[in-house]
Amino acid sequence: MITQRIFQWAEQTPERTAVIYNGKALSYRSFARAIALARGYFARRGCLGPGYAVLAVTNRMNFWVLSLALRSLGLTTVSVESPAMLRKLSLTNVRWVITVPGDIFEGLDGLYTELGLNLLSVSLAGETALPLERPEAPHPLGGHILLTSGTTGMHKMVLMSPETDADILRLHVEIFGIDEHTLLSVFSFGPWTGGGYKWAACPWTVGGATLIEQGGEPYQALLRPGITHAILHPAGLAAILAAPAGAFPRNDMMRLAVGSGAMTRNQVDQAKARITSHLFHYFVSTEAGLIAFTSLNTPEDQRWHRLVPGRMVEIVDESDRPVPIGEVGQVRVGTAGGPTGYLNDETATRAFFRDGFFYPGDLAVMRSDGRIALQGRITDVINLEGYKISPAPIEERLGDAFGLNGVCLLSMQNDSGEEEIHVVLETPTPVDSERLIAAIRKELRRFHRARVHYVATLPRNEMGKVLRQEVRAQVIANQRPLTRMDRN
Repeated sequence: MITQRIFQWAEQTPERTAVIYNGKALSYRSFARAIALARGYFARRGCLGPGYAVLAVTNRMNFWVLSLALRSLGLTTVSVESPAMLRKLSLTNVRWVITVPGDIFEGLDGLYTELGLNLLSVSLAGETALPLERPEAPHPLGGHILLTSGTTGMHKMVLMSPETDADILRLHVEIFGIDEHTLLSVFSFGPWTGGGYKWAACPWTVGGATLIEQGGEPYQALLRPGITHAILHPAGLAAILAAPAGAFPRNDMMRLAVGSGAMTRNQVDQAKARITSHLFHYFVSTEAGLIAFTSLNTPEDQRWHRLVPGRMVEIVDESDRPVPIGEVGQVRVGTAGGPTGYLNDETATRAFFRDGFFYPGDLAVMRSDGRIALQGRITDVINLEGYKISPAPIEERLGDAFGLNGVCLLSMQNDSGEEEIHVVLETPTPVDSERLIAAIRKELRRFHRARVHYVATLPRNEMGKVLRQEVRAQVIANQRPLTRMDRN
């Protein structure tokens, strides 16, 4: 579907810009020709579907050209950016591992031999193009596999078929107002993520352009003129806001959407002051796509999210019954028009996809006007003496109160076997202890013991989400917290 649209625009508006990669602009004519050359290269070497092709390239322009060519020939592609990612893939019938000379990461040679995979190093010099209107095999179009977090040891795989692309990309285009005049920056999202795949491809479906920057300063893309749309995750936003004043221009013509995690109040204020006044937050999952999309115009917009029109979203209890308005429950999202399971993982599919819904593991509460507020993850709930609390709202309030980019709450037993709450603050210097103790007592008034730790940086994954188990390990290793709050 994506490839067909690119070739369509190459015929209708051949000179219009399709991609700007590290400052170099490619027209739709040039983009389509590069894909056609890759089609010719692969077809002449028998690279036809069905089956899987692993793209082991770091250059994201190379990824898009090669992936779209392979998909048009019936193969399903997946992108990896390290040997570790390749090793974690649980795929059979991998036909080729695709590389490009000069774009091969260290350790790949020995690994593909160890895994018994065929390596194909692609050079399109001297190749003859295979136009899209001349398919050479009667096969369906291939898809692309997105990878969820690999923190459990294996990546769960989500297949994006051409049909899924059509539905999900159309929704993204409509919600974010993308059209033929769009120049959208995807910043640091990789093509194996939902953000790096779905958002990057959106402009090509309507004749717009995508800006891809790799290397350089985190804010490099903001130096490019004409950006109309951009997406970030909170960690990427924090890196940009860490730049000195005047490092990049403010652009009130740009819409900036931040997702895959929550922003702090301080980040919202700084982003509006330094980047653009048109700031949005989106709640999304790799499996279900966009769930909520909210323009941040008032303080409550940061917490209360607007559900995407037409999405079936419910807040349910442990028996899958909708909870009353104002009560906390588990989010579930209808799967119509999207993936209905994980690829090659029936156990995970049964755990997260049930009765036409996907269960992302988020807790939320719904308001009478249909807006929802997230309450953290099911796996993060703290249970002390029979009382259960969701740490996410408390972490958010403490972060806002003291201007911090990160707060993490944990519960652990002390040497006496009693449960204690640990509050880990991301800050290079301690905050005012009296204010801090008062704030913690207000938030944790049911609990008798809390310990406070200071860290310069909380461990996070590629999407900027705090890795709680790593934080827990750090706390265990550090037996001398800087502040202790006891209550009688």
